This record gives sequence, C-alpha cells and structure tokens, in this order.
Amino acid sequence: MNKLSRIMKAAALVAVTALAVMASAAPASAASYYQLRCSYTSYGVRCAYVPTYSATTPTTTTAAKTTTATPTTGTTTATTGLTAAEQQMLNLVNQERAKNGLPALKADLQLTKLARLKSQDMINKNYFSHQSPTYGSPFDMMKTYGVSYRTAGENIAGNGSVSGAHTALMNSAGHRANILSANFTHIGIGIQSGGNYGMMFTQMFVGR
Repeated sequence: MNKLSRIMKAAALVAVTALAVMASAAPASAASYYQLRCSYTSYGVRCAYVPTYSATTPTTTTAAKTTTATPTTGTTTATTGLTAAEQQMLNLVNQERAKNGLPALKADLQLTKLARLKSQDMINKNYFSHQSPTYGSPFDMMKTYGVSYRTAGENIAGNGSVSGAHTALMNSAGHRANILSANFTHIGIGIQSGGNYGMMFTQMFVGR
C-alpha cells in the first residue's frame, strides 16, 4: 500500500469513530454518511444511526463558540509525562481550540495512561472500535480506573503520522466536535506504534 492510499484509508477509518456522552446534550446532526452513536445516561444506553458528513453544528459546539472563556494564544508548554508525539498532538488540539476562542485542554496523565492502554489493545487484538474486548466502552474503562467526570468522549484514529491523524480528525464532524467542545476540560492522548497504519491514536476527553 503506498503512502497516499494508506493516509486516505486511515482518514476513512477515523471518519466513523467519534464517541461522546454529554449531560442533557442532543445528538449531532449531519448529512450523507451515517454512524452509530450512543449516549450513556443514568437511564441506560441509547443508540441511533446519525448522519456524520457535512455536519450541522451540534448543540454542544454551538455552546462552545459562544463561550466567554478567555482564549489561549496558541503557545505551547511541554507537559511532563508525555511522549514527543503525544505532546505534538496536544499542541495541535489546543491550537485548534485557540483559533475558536476556547481554553486549552489540560493534559491528564491518568487519562493518558488509559489512552495508551486502549491504543495498544487495538494493536494487540487487531480491532478498531470504541468498544474494547478488554476494557469495554471508554466509559466502562474510565469507571474501572476511577476516573471521575461530568462529560466524557473519545476519538480514535489510525494513521502514519501525528499531523495526518490530526488532519483526518479535524475533517470529521464528530471528531472535530469533541476537539472543539467547551464541555471538555482535560484530555489524555495515547499514541502507540504498530498496527495496520503504523500508529494508533486514542484521545480521551473529560469535563470536570
């Protein structure tokens, strides 16, 4: 597989792998392609197929764009405990948030550990899904490891580079909504080498 087709196929994969749970949030709407999205609430799990291409702005993103929080300047500071690749992706995420008037997400090392475990699990067991045969859903995983949150979400991607994965995520409405959500305050990024695309990426978001 040549590099171009590899990146294109990776982009196609990440286009259907955003998952988020928002307290009292309506599901995002869109047009053309469909994905299964689930909301985890105290009443149980609700799932529906929703369109995801050429998306209209989700209610959570609308709130994000009207936030009065002071934006970051896009400058970056190295976070202890992250690999160079994880730091690069954190910088890219926070640069996008700064451009949209949103505060930077803080790196959470406990979430980072979970995100690394999830990425490695996908490589080891050769799957690409929010639902892990080892850990269950990302929300199950957070509960097992004692992560508290008000809102939570997950993005996963397979790509040969950090910049390629980030671009693919930002070009997908569901992933972009997670990255630019005002409901999230912390992020864990786990990047592992291996698998069909060279690198596996997991972004875990929480709002506190």
